[in-house]
Amino acid sequence: MRLDYQLSERRACRLAGISRSGNGYRPVLDRHTRLRERLISLSGKHRRYGYRMLHAKLRQESFEVNVKVVERLYGEERLALRRRSRKKIPKGVSEGAWCPVAANQRWSLDFTMDALANGRKFRTLNLKDDCTRECPAIDVALSLPGVRVVEMLERVARERG
Repeated sequence: MRLDYQLSERRACRLAGISRSGNGYRPVLDRHTRLRERLISLSGKHRRYGYRMLHAKLRQESFEVNVKVVERLYGEERLALRRRSRKKIPKGVSEGAWCPVAANQRWSLDFTMDALANGRKFRTLNLKDDCTRECPAIDVALSLPGVRVVEMLERVARERG
C-alpha cells in the first residue's frame, strides 16, 4: 500500500487502522520445537508422570533444559491429567428425613438481625410452620435471651397445640 500510493509509514498505518509497532512485528519461531515434541511423546508413553518426572526423563536423554521451561511447555500443551472431582450427592430428601403433612407437626426457628436509622441493632425471632409456611409468631427486641424464646414457644404451643 505504501509503495503503490507513495504514502509514509505513519499515514499508511493510520489509514489501515493498525499500530506502527504492530506493522513491523515479525513473529519469533519457537526454539523448543524438538523439546516440545519429545515432551509430548514421553507424556504419551508415561501417562501418570508429571512435569518433574518428565524433566528427569529429558535430562537422562541429554536435554539440557530448565525445569521451569518443561513446566511451561507442559502447561501450554495441556498434558496435565484432570483431577478427579468428588462424587456429587444429589440434594434432595435424604434417607430418614421426615416431611410434615399437616399444620403444627414441625416448626422452624430463625433469628435475623438489622439496624435502626440511628445505628442500634435489633433482632427478630421468627417461628415458621414447615407445612403451611405461615409464621405463627415473630418476636422483635433489642435483646432476645433464651428465657424469652422459651416463653414464646410455650405461648404458641398453648394457642396452636
